[in-house]
Amino acid sequence: MKIIHFSDIHTGGQLKSVSGLFDKRIIGTLNYKFRRRRHVHWSRLDRAIEVIKAEKPDVVINTGDITSVSEPAEFEEALHRLKSLTEDHSFDFLNVPGNHDYYIENNSCLESRNKTYDTLNRGKFPLSSFPCRFEKKHTVFIMLDESRPNPGSRSNGYFKPDELEKVKQWISEAGDKKVILVAHYPLKDKLGDNLSHRRSLENGNLLYGLLENGQIDINLCGHIHAAFVRREISGSREVCAGSLTIGGRLNKLEYDEESKTFEHSWIEV
Repeated sequence: MKIIHFSDIHTGGQLKSVSGLFDKRIIGTLNYKFRRRRHVHWSRLDRAIEVIKAEKPDVVINTGDITSVSEPAEFEEALHRLKSLTEDHSFDFLNVPGNHDYYIENNSCLESRNKTYDTLNRGKFPLSSFPCRFEKKHTVFIMLDESRPNPGSRSNGYFKPDELEKVKQWISEAGDKKVILVAHYPLKDKLGDNLSHRRSLENGNLLYGLLENGQIDINLCGHIHAAFVRREISGSREVCAGSLTIGGRLNKLEYDEESKTFEHSWIEV
C-alpha cells in the first residue's frame, strides 16, 4: 500500500465578508498579504497533484489548514484547487481540518468549513461524525478534528479527553494492523521537545503516550511549516509534512510486505 500525505496549503487574502473587518480575520488577512503570501507558491501544489496522480497511491491524506482565516471565499478557492484530487476515485482521500480552518467562532465560516471538508471527504467522513475510523488493507486510520478558535496570535489545538477511550478501542480492535493517526498537530517537535505553549495541542500528552509506547505506529500531521520526521524508541514515528505550498514536500509511505513496516521518503516538488 502506498500513502501520499501533504498539509497546510493555506489559501488566503480573500476577505470578502464585511464582518471580517471587525474581528480577527482582518489581522490574519493582512498578515497573509504582507508576510506569508511571498512564501506561498501555488505551482508547488499544481506539481504535487501531478506527482500524486503519477504515483498511483492507494490513499491520499491532507492534514489541514487549507485556508488562512477560515473565510468562506478561501474555502471556495481551496475546494477549487483540490478539485482534481477530490474527483479522482482511484484512491481514497482523507482530510482533517487545521486551526486556520476554524479561525474564529462565526456561523458562516463554520458552515463553509463543514461543507468543504464534507466534500473533500466525498461525504464519507463529515466533521460532525469525528473522530472517524477508516480501514484499508493492513492499516487502520484514525482521523481527528483538533481545531478550535483561539484568541490573539495563539494557534493551539484541543484533543477532547472523552475521545481517548474510542481511540484506544479502535487501537485494540486493530490487532496486527498498523495504526495511523491522521491529525493536524505534531505531538512533539522534530527534536522530541514540547511545542511552544501558544502552538501546542492541549491534552496532546494523552495521544503522545500511545505513540511513545507503540500503540500508534505513525502520527501524520502538519501545522509546523518545516517538514520533519521523528522516530520514538518504540519504533513509532511522527511525520509532519510541513506546508506544501511553502516547503514543497510530499510525504510518501510505502508498506513493505517483508518487514511489515511502512518505509518513509520525501518527494520534492
